[in-house]
Amino acid sequence: MVANMFSKNLNMASFGYRKTKPETKLKNREEYKKLYSTEIKWLKENLNLLKDDKFMIDMYTILITGSRKMSPKMISAVRTNMNSPQYDVVTMIERQEKIKPILEKINMVLELVKEVDEGKDPYYVANYSPLSFVTSIMSQLKKRGKLSEKQMGGLNKVYKRYIKMKENKNDVR
Repeated sequence: MVANMFSKNLNMASFGYRKTKPETKLKNREEYKKLYSTEIKWLKENLNLLKDDKFMIDMYTILITGSRKMSPKMISAVRTNMNSPQYDVVTMIERQEKIKPILEKINMVLELVKEVDEGKDPYYVANYSPLSFVTSIMSQLKKRGKLSEKQMGGLNKVYKRYIKMKENKNDVR
């Protein structure tokens, strides 16, 4: 009896979610066509660049289906991404040239971390080594073309700590 009571209350309708009415979807679609035509056009033209960005795909889906209201923050995010070099092929090529020296430095830090952590327990490497951090930063730099100041600071800390560890390792031998 108790199990039935809980299972009846777990459907989505009991949480206040309602499907959007077809008339509302149509009204939203027409409104979005007028208000956000440039955003819709840009999203449609750049779908191949957006395929890995779930958020932007969701925004495009909402704009063309009218399935929900577009908040000012959502539109602001779409407009910000429209100006992002991540989605502009020409700018990204130029940015790739600028980030080559940074990528080389990250590669150097990556090799240093691999060298120092070589032979350490897999548990240590998985949980304490900055290897995943450095590879994550490298992939973000390649994908987005930029890093934050804090990320650069983190890389510097890893480099300083691991260069000392390497020197200590060499002194012991």
